[in-house]
Amino acid sequence: MTSMKTRGRRSALAAAGIAAITALALTACAPPGASEPAPSAGSNGEDGGALKVGFISPTTGNFAVAGQEMVDGWNLYWDINGAEVEGITIETIVEDDAGNPETSLTKAKKLVEQDEVDFIVGPLIANTALAVAAYTASVDVPNLHPVAASDDLTQRAANDLTVRTGSMGGSQANYPGGEWAATEGGYDTAVTLCADYAFGWESCAGFVQGFTQNGGEVLEQIWFPNTTTDFSTYVSQIQAAGADVVYVATAGGAPGPNFLNAYLGLGLDMDDLLLNCCAADQGTLRAMGDQIVGLKSVSYWAEGRDSEAVAEFIDAYGEFADGKVPGAYVAGGYMTASLVASVLAERGLVTGEDLVSAITEYTFEDSIFGRVSWDDYNQMVGPVYVREVTAGDDGNFYNTPIATFEDVDQWLGRSPEDALAQPTYSQSFQGLE
Repeated sequence: MTSMKTRGRRSALAAAGIAAITALALTACAPPGASEPAPSAGSNGEDGGALKVGFISPTTGNFAVAGQEMVDGWNLYWDINGAEVEGITIETIVEDDAGNPETSLTKAKKLVEQDEVDFIVGPLIANTALAVAAYTASVDVPNLHPVAASDDLTQRAANDLTVRTGSMGGSQANYPGGEWAATEGGYDTAVTLCADYAFGWESCAGFVQGFTQNGGEVLEQIWFPNTTTDFSTYVSQIQAAGADVVYVATAGGAPGPNFLNAYLGLGLDMDDLLLNCCAADQGTLRAMGDQIVGLKSVSYWAEGRDSEAVAEFIDAYGEFADGKVPGAYVAGGYMTASLVASVLAERGLVTGEDLVSAITEYTFEDSIFGRVSWDDYNQMVGPVYVREVTAGDDGNFYNTPIATFEDVDQWLGRSPEDALAQPTYSQSFQGLE
């Protein structure tokens, strides 16, 4: 790992108090819920140059819906505020990687070496994100991740040029789900079904550790390929396990509705399900409709949260997207754009490590995700919500919090040193001692 920020700086930030830390330079650029802005430096209306951004996302293939929503969130911000900040014009080049690591790396090299972008946003899927982050760090180009949840982006592969701007690591975001299931949920035994790659292993590891450390017992863990479209075989295995609760983690897109159709098609009880963020994102809610009202899930994003920041964001997206409600992918893209705009407004045209460092100095008392800050490894620290699907008066469906875990970090109760000394999560290692 290359050098990271010092603990001294972060300790000073913590001592200053959350509400007083962040100073954003332009109200129009600030993410909803940001602290009071400071006067803008160098706001003179002059031509401040151009910031060229490469944006990689899977806009075709199995993750196309999620990938397009991540792009939409980025575009939403510039659509509302204009693609110019303090005279600096933002130019975005979007590339489709179809969720394939080799394609993603090829697109990243094209963006850097031919288009000469200042930084790259994305991609979305964990293995594509790891591939791109390793490349961008090697050529000193910042890489901002609105959604990708691979733990190692901000752990073993952490560096001063990579930052997760609008999401959490897979294990981080799901540990509270396991804790909730074993305590408030009242479940004694669990079976898990997770995607068979880095994000699925990490999400499952988070749930399993939270569940077992609070007295639960995991009876069986089942894994499925990311390309799965028919989940009937896996649902039969779940049924045979006979556990009290079923935890399911997908990477978003089609697998969420596909799983639920198979599960509900066999007449199994939805009250015994707990899904991850992505299996119960807005794409799934719109596809499944009334039949999943009451469905529970765990995520760092809750569009049904009672918050002025969330309400403003939902209204803005509704005007942008024909009344739709934004999911986590939209939120991640929007948050990333607003962070970039805030840095430009406050500091002018900065790139490289300075851009990443400026982003991670922000703290928000109530962003669209709630109270968030960033740790020494450029990872967001904030709330995780156990959510329940509710039907809104506007005809939309919302993931509404029924429990909130504040200030969740990425270490699952360990020190960073102890956590990093562990093997990476896999089918065979789920973090259990």
